[in-house]
Amino acid sequence: MPRPTELDLTDLDAQPWREVPMPGSNGGIELVPLAAPEGHFSILGRFPAGFERLTPGGYHASEEVLVLDGELLLEGGTYRRGDLVVVPAEFLRTDMRSPQGCVVLAWFAGPAAFLPADELEACTDVITSTRVTGATGPLVASGVAAWSVGEPLVPGDPDFVREVVAGDLSHWSRPPAQAPGDDALVRRGL
Repeated sequence: MPRPTELDLTDLDAQPWREVPMPGSNGGIELVPLAAPEGHFSILGRFPAGFERLTPGGYHASEEVLVLDGELLLEGGTYRRGDLVVVPAEFLRTDMRSPQGCVVLAWFAGPAAFLPADELEACTDVITSTRVTGATGPLVASGVAAWSVGEPLVPGDPDFVREVVAGDLSHWSRPPAQAPGDDALVRRGL
């Protein structure tokens, strides 16, 4: 089955969820694998209420997470609807929870294989986050993607293939089917 290139995020129950295990956690999550560049992995993910992953570990790939609904607690930070979180590659995670559950869009710059702490390289980078709702202009660069709000798309531009999330977080597409609104969140690969 081909991975979606577009999602209506207003009816989350209508998505083609599948349950998968989440290594190091107290249970699985539901996800929808999304179209992504070769070698990358993107998902719409839904964490159940009471989800916890307290096992130390991480990923060789960096991860970008946009919270669409609920609340995600990650390494002492609390992230809610409209928060964009960038976790560096090799970052040691020890505390990830969602007491009431949450829904996210997530982009991995490589395989999403959770590794034990002793298989990670040393990482001195830190988690960064920004609020995307109500923002304008450039937001954050993750090392693999640059995020902005209200960036115009220009046909023929070599970076034209981008991902767009509607400003009200109601829609996602890759590549955008039409020019995004002035408040749309644009993710452009670097």
